[in-house]
Amino acid sequence: MLKFENIAKVGDVIRAYDFKPMLNRSDCYVEGKVVAVDNSQGYKAYKILVSKDVFDNKEFTESGYGSRVTKNVFVPFQVSFMEYDARIINLSN
Repeated sequence: MLKFENIAKVGDVIRAYDFKPMLNRSDCYVEGKVVAVDNSQGYKAYKILVSKDVFDNKEFTESGYGSRVTKNVFVPFQVSFMEYDARIINLSN
């Protein structure tokens, strides 16, 4: 089983970090509703509809230039580089 394979199900809201949070570095993550469990990209992933996008301390809650809000994003169940325990958080729990 992959690291985050059972952390969420369709309908749950998750937060997925782009980079591990650290002191002196801004958080980068997306939040959204899981709309599917998907393998179409060649890896197992949650397909989420993004409702919040935070990148370099800038919070996007609407679509626009550079924003992932209202877009579908694939969040891999596990990555081979820079994986860590809190990369995906289920906000529905």
